[in-house]
Amino acid sequence: MGAYLRAKLRACSVGREWSRKDGFSARPLAVTLKPVLTCNLRCRMCSYVANGAVETAVNESLPLDVWERFVDDVAAWRPYLWLTGGEPTLYPYLVPLIRRIKGRGLICGMTTNGTTLEHLAEELVAAGLDVLVVSLDGRENVHNRVRRHPKAFQRAEAGIRRLHQARAQRKRRKPLLIGNCSLSPDNYRDAEEMVTLAHELGLDALGFQHLWMITPEMVDLHNSRWGTEHAVAAERWATSERIAMDPAEVADVVHRTRRLASPLAVRWYPDLEPSEVFTYYEQPPTFVRRQPAYCAWLNTDILPNGDVSPCFDLVCGNITQEPLTAIWNNESFRRHRQRLATDGDFPICARCCSYWRRG
Repeated sequence: MGAYLRAKLRACSVGREWSRKDGFSARPLAVTLKPVLTCNLRCRMCSYVANGAVETAVNESLPLDVWERFVDDVAAWRPYLWLTGGEPTLYPYLVPLIRRIKGRGLICGMTTNGTTLEHLAEELVAAGLDVLVVSLDGRENVHNRVRRHPKAFQRAEAGIRRLHQARAQRKRRKPLLIGNCSLSPDNYRDAEEMVTLAHELGLDALGFQHLWMITPEMVDLHNSRWGTEHAVAAERWATSERIAMDPAEVADVVHRTRRLASPLAVRWYPDLEPSEVFTYYEQPPTFVRRQPAYCAWLNTDILPNGDVSPCFDLVCGNITQEPLTAIWNNESFRRHRQRLATDGDFPICARCCSYWRRG
């Protein structure tokens, strides 16, 4: 309950900070750690596959002691720390890092493709991981096609079942086990089946995620206004390929999954109304729902080399050179927030996960 109240209070206070227009933020609600960008899968819809980031070598990542110093530095702020990637389980010091996070009394979650989970389940439960999100695209044939691996589903399923066993053996309810299904041309017509699959796997909750996207037009609009201060490389992030999904069918899928009688907690990100689905998929530069871009006041990514990156292609510092507590309100970070507070959200915000998920 303490963590929940802290999060609610932080969310309530951020509006006042945004309205001051000075770029100051009291503290992050969450920090996303990317200890590796390396991945053992080549998912069809992944931007890191498209731009080659998944080919980064694991040995280019920070050593454990740097991440541990970071945890010690931010512990007084009590942010949620979320591990992702790439595939975070490929980081050789993952479990010791989780132990350090939990040893400082912080909430720790992780997103994984589940392929190595069977071998790590016992250690993750023992380390005290709070939340584990496993990416699932559908049943075996769909999931393996999307993940471009003939055994991806079988390995994830075995890992989930092993995690249930490890929780039972230690009489623990954590980590909470959540499925995340990214809607794509390969699986969107079968989304209802994911709810059934989530029940069969004993998941605690299920999230559906509309695909995030950046188009060349969005990059051009952004760079025409902010290119001298915050240029975004179209070749790294943008795709001109239209997502081959029928918005009417997507809206119907959303409606059908919502009306399913289910004790399982099911969420959509972003939670679009049927009337908004067409705009989301057919007009990517158009915001379906405007809101202040509070993400820069509440969250940042830390990349495998230590770069503190609150937005695409923007680096405000590096934790190997300065602690995050110093970087968080340095000139670069505050200027980033001032741009958002004064001129409003960027064109590249329109389909960005951080814009919708906030902390």
